[in-house]
Amino acid sequence: MRCKLKKIISFTLILLLILSLNVYAAETNEEIYTMRIGMTQEIDSLNPFESWLVTGAEFFSVIYDPLVKFDENLKPIPNLAESWELSEDQLEWTFHLRQDVKFHDGEPLTSEDVKFALGTFSETGLGMYASLLAGITSIECPDDYTVVIHTEEPKANMLMAYTPIVPKHIWGNVPLDELETWPDENPVGSGPFKFAEYKQGEFLKIEANDDYFGGRPHIDEVVYVFFASKDTMAQAIKLGEIDVATNLSPTQKQSLEAEENIQVISGVVKGYTEIGFNCWDDPASKGNKLLLDKSIRQAIEWAIDKQQIIDVAYSGEGVFGTTVIDPGDYFHYEPSAEELRTYDIEKAKEILTAAGYEDTDGDGIREDSQGNRLSFTFSLIADNTEEVKAGQMIAGMVKDAGIELVVETVDESMLLDKTVAGEHDLFIWGWGADVDPTTILAVMSTKEIGNMSDCFYSNPVYDLLLDEQQAIMDEESRRDVVWEMQRILYEDVPYIILTYEVSLQAVRTDRCTGWKQVPEGGPYFLGATIHNYMNVQPAAAISVASEATETGTSSSMGMMIGAVVIIGIAAVFWARKKRKTEEE
Repeated sequence: MRCKLKKIISFTLILLLILSLNVYAAETNEEIYTMRIGMTQEIDSLNPFESWLVTGAEFFSVIYDPLVKFDENLKPIPNLAESWELSEDQLEWTFHLRQDVKFHDGEPLTSEDVKFALGTFSETGLGMYASLLAGITSIECPDDYTVVIHTEEPKANMLMAYTPIVPKHIWGNVPLDELETWPDENPVGSGPFKFAEYKQGEFLKIEANDDYFGGRPHIDEVVYVFFASKDTMAQAIKLGEIDVATNLSPTQKQSLEAEENIQVISGVVKGYTEIGFNCWDDPASKGNKLLLDKSIRQAIEWAIDKQQIIDVAYSGEGVFGTTVIDPGDYFHYEPSAEELRTYDIEKAKEILTAAGYEDTDGDGIREDSQGNRLSFTFSLIADNTEEVKAGQMIAGMVKDAGIELVVETVDESMLLDKTVAGEHDLFIWGWGADVDPTTILAVMSTKEIGNMSDCFYSNPVYDLLLDEQQAIMDEESRRDVVWEMQRILYEDVPYIILTYEVSLQAVRTDRCTGWKQVPEGGPYFLGATIHNYMNVQPAAAISVASEATETGTSSSMGMMIGAVVIIGIAAVFWARKKRKTEEE
């Protein structure tokens, strides 16, 4: 009879196990959570050797890994490189790589990939990352997980070079002269997210990398949704169609702040909005040659009331601009009281008169000695309502000084084409900046003409200082040189810095939790870190997980008690039957 009792008890235990597995499956069968991020600026390319936009940098930051990344205070910390050493002569950097990193296609990431990526960006000068690698002379790979980088001079920004490490086994098959045009339709990196799908003009989708060495993101998928207008994007986050809205208009801030489940921030970001001038002193330039006279450029800045433009066109969302590095940065140079150009229409007129520009025909517009009118084409991006408004205000302001700005509105791609070809007079646009000052300073370097430069400014002294500052390891001494570079630019006025950037962003607090501005007071996205990609969690998933845990614990306990009861009843039943049999 014992064997029958064992069978009954075994059957009960199997039943219990099956029920327990069913409960576990119910607890772990979580739905895929997709975070949707609204953007009004589409990525310009999936190819990191071709891309220049901040949206491209954002995408690459989660698809690829750099050697070193930034923490929440924008200080360099280990990433692909677990550690590094600098030689005594400061000309040799040795990086020790993690040995558990794989690309999304399963291939291991080794020192050869690092050598290929850094070497190719550096040698070709392609893409937004190349300027950060200036000064590298050679790269060696003593073994699969050691990279030795040699530099011509000490390289102060080595740890700031967040260059994406692209796989050699893919990119090494692309001819160098085709790197910039290769479509890279299925980007493969080693980052926390994998490329999934891209439909131009609509969306870009990425998926969590389950095997990421830094830990799997809490979000399963991210979809960048591209909107034709900020108004449409603002409406989408109100309706819950997206979780995040970036690059919002100041006019939308108040209405979004009134929504119960939406949080809006003005995140300070590195960069600025500027008036750029065509300073190309070359027969190939199609810009108005009068703008080569810096006295006209200076007069225009004196004639502009920047604070009024910030208050009216930008609804107060901005900071009065001066030099090319923002005030929150260690390297920012603030012009002295004698250097500073503030709104003074009489000063503008005085400068123009002293330079020989007079209104000889009484039409309100000044001319040079040859009768050439101070009339210039002012290009504005049509779908940027703040910049169009600012441009219209500026045109009205400078007219009081005797300068005519003929406003034209173009789309962003057309403006890019015009500035690359030197077919412009002046424009309003903006730049994002890196943590290290080199990239934003390199915009004005002569060697960047036809690449980063959109004003064709050239100053040999400035070019020498650009190289010099990169080789100064003492931070204070380096800052002195960077300050001098900013003084030169401020005096020569290839740009008028209108305002330093703030990024208006909104998030749905009922959809996700863990949002954090990085660094403090900074943005959620389109910044220098991927903190929110890695740490934000679906609010619903947290709630469901909590409830499932409580329910699962209760259910499991109930089943265990029930099983014990069943086993007990069975044992009593068979004990009684056995005794009855024995009595018989």
